Amino acid sequence: MKTQNTSASGAGSGRIRGAVRSLRSVCQGALAAALVAVPSLHASDEGVSREKPALLPMPQQVEWANQAVPVKSLKVTFPGQVDDALRFAQLKEEVTELLKSNGVTHSNEAEQALMFRLGKVDVPNQWQGQEREAYQLVSEPRGVSITANDVSGLYAGLQTLRQLMVHQNGETTVAACKVQDYPAFKIRGLMHDVGRNFQTIDQLKMQIDVMAKHKLNVFHWHLTDHYGWRLESKIYPELQSDKAFGRWHGKYYTQEEFKDMVDYCWARGIIIIPEFDTPGHSEAFRHGLEIPNMKDPRAIEAICKLVDEVCTLAPKERMPYIHIGTDEVRHRDEYVNADYLPTLHKAVQDNGREVIGWCKGMTFKGAKQIAQTWAQSRPWGGAQHIDSRANYINHLEAMDFAQRMFFQQPCRQPHGDDIQLGGILAYWPDTLTDDEKRSLTNSPVVSAMVAYSEAVWKGVEKDRPEYWAKIPPKGTPEYDAYADFEDRLAEIRDRFHTDVPFLMVKGHDIEWRLLGPVEDGLSPELEQGIVKDRYEVDGKPLNWTKPVYGGAIHVKHFFGFKSHLSSFPKGRNIVWANTHVYSPKDQEVDAWINFNTISTSDPRAGVAQQGEWGANPACDIWLNGERIAPPKWQNKGKAAKEIALIDEVYTSREPAKIKLKKGWNTVLIKSAPTWKWVFTFVPVEKDGPIYREVEGLKYSAAKPE
Repeated sequence: MKTQNTSASGAGSGRIRGAVRSLRSVCQGALAAALVAVPSLHASDEGVSREKPALLPMPQQVEWANQAVPVKSLKVTFPGQVDDALRFAQLKEEVTELLKSNGVTHSNEAEQALMFRLGKVDVPNQWQGQEREAYQLVSEPRGVSITANDVSGLYAGLQTLRQLMVHQNGETTVAACKVQDYPAFKIRGLMHDVGRNFQTIDQLKMQIDVMAKHKLNVFHWHLTDHYGWRLESKIYPELQSDKAFGRWHGKYYTQEEFKDMVDYCWARGIIIIPEFDTPGHSEAFRHGLEIPNMKDPRAIEAICKLVDEVCTLAPKERMPYIHIGTDEVRHRDEYVNADYLPTLHKAVQDNGREVIGWCKGMTFKGAKQIAQTWAQSRPWGGAQHIDSRANYINHLEAMDFAQRMFFQQPCRQPHGDDIQLGGILAYWPDTLTDDEKRSLTNSPVVSAMVAYSEAVWKGVEKDRPEYWAKIPPKGTPEYDAYADFEDRLAEIRDRFHTDVPFLMVKGHDIEWRLLGPVEDGLSPELEQGIVKDRYEVDGKPLNWTKPVYGGAIHVKHFFGFKSHLSSFPKGRNIVWANTHVYSPKDQEVDAWINFNTISTSDPRAGVAQQGEWGANPACDIWLNGERIAPPKWQNKGKAAKEIALIDEVYTSREPAKIKLKKGWNTVLIKSAPTWKWVFTFVPVEKDGPIYREVEGLKYSAAKPE
């Protein structure tokens, strides 16, 4: 079988307009509802290649027949008996919804068939243990067959069929192909910290639906933190008393809601990993139970009883792990006695569950524990490992997450094994959020999870940290592969995620040149917004760099990842950037503009004062020689974890308005550092809760003649 590991999504990618536009007035008029709505199964397929639609995650092997098979009616058959009634019922329900949304009828008299069947599907030796989710899909003129070892594989195959089915001009087709597919990693997940900032069940379920469509299979539910114990306890109801909450007072999940979420996730191929973070991050626990410190014998007694209680809410098969935290024990009130962790581990294991703990975090000699790495820590030698390093959503923005997801290798190897179990994309919104909807607009949660799905399902052949924070040079194979990835991500956005906050527009074709670092005020012409190909200061030339690419440009990455510049002499704190934007007509468009975007977990980047673009007042931007005015900020120019973010992040405020003239327009940016040194500029078209590329624009670092 010929294999193809990338998908050319066609020139129409990002130009999907038709039916999506018809949703605009509804979406814009009811954004709050849109953010918690179930994602649409089918939005608009205008411009999509019927023979090779975008797939994400890309299957392990695809053989395209370069043919689109028309379908009007299908005879649908399922296996007679399966072991998992709940997942089987969900499979049937989604098949019905998929056919209905594409105008395909179900008839026993139909000449074409859609067959779901259980049978032997082999996986290569290095993927042994992943057979349950493996599947084979064959699409040909007589119909579609999906074969799998288990209903989990049938469900995964259905998600690929969803993307192969295209509805254009009243006709539905399925791309003819053969797919052999299986996951690279056992654990492929998303973590939400709802201990700090609560999210409703409806909003969480919306995200679960997105996860399921892209073959993610773990929801890591970080239920506790300093600010709240978010799961109802009937043996310790004091944990729901007002004294236990530091934020979002009284907001928690009932046990019935928790059990419903376990079943909701399981039906969609997802398990829940609940986390009770202990002994650190334990203020809510200690205040609620009036325990002065974690050495108090009542602490370990209560934690063990709470573990017993949560294990009564779900069977081992649907909740096989309990996460006990153990990270960031930094305060004397959080110190524990030597028997604390062994006793807690025993409580988890006596309930037939496996222990997960953070690394770096607390452990003890002989502990049988899965290590989940965070920050840039190394996993413990020999311990099973879940990777959450260097990919926190709260430190990413809408224009820089995609390259991290594409070039970062989970577990730093191409596929999983008995030790390297997979990865969980983590969201830590430490800073107060006073509106749950902004939890999904302050950071690119939905779009990042969709992008991440390919890394953990298909795997990443080679880790490329040199591109974690920047796009490769144009003309290289790495650039072409990344451009294809962005094209596919944009097509998936426009086809399936128009009613959720999918924060992403393509940036690989936005070309810049940089100048610097230089001293502030060094060139009067630049300070006036005057762009030239060459400047001289005291008889010495100032030259632009070769082209660099992206909607967000990291001049110097705050975590030390490789950036566009590498030398920063003392006192030279200004880098200039220039691009030219071609517009086919005179028009006013929206634009994302930002400097040193604040992390939703860390206020060190600071926020802008009134009249300024960034926390560093040197930051500025000009269009055709005229300064673009910054927003009128709603907050008072202060940043702290207890000051709720309102409009500091560009995806949580209305875009800037810029006027483009017909022809080439000159953009000049003056960037300067705070904790971060990054700037963002990209014209966008706002469409309800999503954004897309402005049609017809082109970019060039050097102004074309």
